[in-house]
Amino acid sequence: MILRKGGRLPVNLSFKYNNCEIEIVNKFNYLGVVFTSGGSFSEAQKTLAGQSLKAIFQMNKCLYKFTDVSVQHRLELFDKLITPIMNYAGEVWGFIKGNSIEKVHMQFCKRMLGVKANTQNDFIYGELGRVNYQTQRFYIMIKY
Repeated sequence: MILRKGGRLPVNLSFKYNNCEIEIVNKFNYLGVVFTSGGSFSEAQKTLAGQSLKAIFQMNKCLYKFTDVSVQHRLELFDKLITPIMNYAGEVWGFIKGNSIEKVHMQFCKRMLGVKANTQNDFIYGELGRVNYQTQRFYIMIKY
């Protein structure tokens, strides 16, 4: 992968290693983090958000049988099962706001409380005593 901010690559550009031509790609998944040729981590956060949605679906499928699980216990499960997926390698890309990841977090919280999708996010944070994931990633980056 060639890291660049834009523009076209020359048509005849090729790299070889042990007489084998190396393929030039636009994005590359390395240890679960998607790197793109432009150097942006937006593709990485979209991938992590998609993986988080799958994990939330599996968690909710298991919790469907247990109707008396409190909101606090659901949040604990979310923090222990889903948050590590959402903030995976956050030490590397955590300086980005991460709108798609925060959207998944808010969607989970609003569905759990049973409020409308257009309810103010600040009210949700206050009601549940939570902070946004960018703040959590800053904490992770400082600890690292």
